[in-house]
Amino acid sequence: MDARTRDEVEAYYRDVAPFYDAETADRDDLDFWRGIAASRRGGRFLELGAGSGRVTAALAPHAGALLAIDLSPDLMGLARERLAPWPRVHLVRADMRALAFRAPFDLIVAADDPFSHLLDDDDRDRTLRGVARHLAPGGRFILDALWLSPAEASAVGSAGGRVHERTTSWHGQRLRVVERWARQGALGQCCHARYEYRRAGRPPVIAEFDARDWSPEDLSGRFARAGLAIARVWGSYRRAAWDPQTSAQLIVEAGRA
Repeated sequence: MDARTRDEVEAYYRDVAPFYDAETADRDDLDFWRGIAASRRGGRFLELGAGSGRVTAALAPHAGALLAIDLSPDLMGLARERLAPWPRVHLVRADMRALAFRAPFDLIVAADDPFSHLLDDDDRDRTLRGVARHLAPGGRFILDALWLSPAEASAVGSAGGRVHERTTSWHGQRLRVVERWARQGALGQCCHARYEYRRAGRPPVIAEFDARDWSPEDLSGRFARAGLAIARVWGSYRRAAWDPQTSAQLIVEAGRA
């Protein structure tokens, strides 16, 4: 991620920050993260790409200490307000490609795949090596990976891309979110994502970014080269077995090799 890309990522989250919690309110993942945290109760936790602190708040009751990092100052402002009741949670604006903490962690989590912003091979490999270095013996890394099932990949690769529309509530108003993902053919596993936030009587807010999804082969190869051994792969937040044809999620649990 060069300086220009980093600026673009920060600008994207600056635009979406007012709508971020409303947009993610219907994600059915918090019980999953609570269960993961409970299995490591009392340990040292690290969250990569903590965003507005939505998942952080689910982890916090189970952590002996929790460090949450993110690049976006706008999202971290939301997180600070949300996490104020938890004195054991420390928020740090930091780049996950350059992890440099003194003590190892019993649990490292990457919810809603912050790796999706890492388009370059070197950035992904460097970050995974940093994760491996920072895991305590017996520690676990959980990645909720950006994954497109064959049906989703076909839609994203079609001429018009994949378009989803949904309606939610935002400060008592009706908010319509129009989401379009289109494959960037020349970039392999990369997509262009465009979000429109539409409210009555106001011009739409439009935010865009480039994202890289994972193939199973790429994921397993990069984990192995980084010194991470995959222990489990789930296909849903209810911990269903992963199916390469039908699973909506690709969630990986790994430890140090």
